[in-house]
Amino acid sequence: MIQQCIKAAQAGDAVAWNLLYRYHYPWMYATALRICGNSPAARDAVQDTFVTAYLKLQQLKDTAAFPGWLKTILIRFCQRYKQQQPYNDFNDLSLLENSRFCENEVSKRMDWYERQSKIYESLSCLSDTLQSVLLLRYFSGWSSYEAIAILLCIPVGTVRSRLNQAKQKLAEQWAKSNDDNDVAFRRAGEWNSLYNDYFGNIYTSLQRREKLIAHLDKNLHLVFTSGKTAMGRSLVQQMIEDDIMYGNSFAGLEVASSGNISLIECQNINPDEYPERCPERTVFVLYRSGNTVTQMNLHHTAR
Repeated sequence: MIQQCIKAAQAGDAVAWNLLYRYHYPWMYATALRICGNSPAARDAVQDTFVTAYLKLQQLKDTAAFPGWLKTILIRFCQRYKQQQPYNDFNDLSLLENSRFCENEVSKRMDWYERQSKIYESLSCLSDTLQSVLLLRYFSGWSSYEAIAILLCIPVGTVRSRLNQAKQKLAEQWAKSNDDNDVAFRRAGEWNSLYNDYFGNIYTSLQRREKLIAHLDKNLHLVFTSGKTAMGRSLVQQMIEDDIMYGNSFAGLEVASSGNISLIECQNINPDEYPERCPERTVFVLYRSGNTVTQMNLHHTAR
């Protein structure tokens, strides 16, 4: 029943999505309350989790993994809210007893996202610099100003100003965009599927590795968060070959795309012989010209 609802929701069935919400809300709220320590933060974390899950639902290939996937997103938001300023908790237990309150709040937020094709059409009209900050802020786990600054190698102040400009431009494009134009949305989905395939099989399939390398420009511009830069796709090829030699692999892929930009987040799996070789996660920000990646920003989390 639940997996059927997930498949129906992926196909755009709003009733199925509401059923999923009602089914998963109780344990999600309990989990969020335990982590956050107060009900306002817990409610916000649950709401943001459902919005994010709704946006990325089509990327979920294994419907049986939905609860775990949902919990991973929830924990990220809980940790973010826990680190922020304390909430005023009014201890209004009626809000917990009446889940309609939270459901209405989620519905209000999701109304804006309901027409995904319109969002992607609007996003695709923005410049790469504006799309990149929006993607990181709202479509990734690296959404703090500081994290965006690190990934894009720009000051925090620049992140804030670009976000303000991006949201203003997005609102303008939203007013102009056509509800029935789903080209940008479908194209983003195609890029997401492509990178899930390439990066998910990069260490086990020679064909995927060769296709990924061919997808990179020969004069690829590599930007590391240390501030260093390098040129050439051969360096990426060498890094992959080194990983294979040591027995590294990827897991937990998350991909988001818009226009000429894609974000790929990977969990690094180290071999038993070299447990500290790679950090926990790696983030790639890919910039394309046509169908070729011309720039790659590469970030490794601290060990």
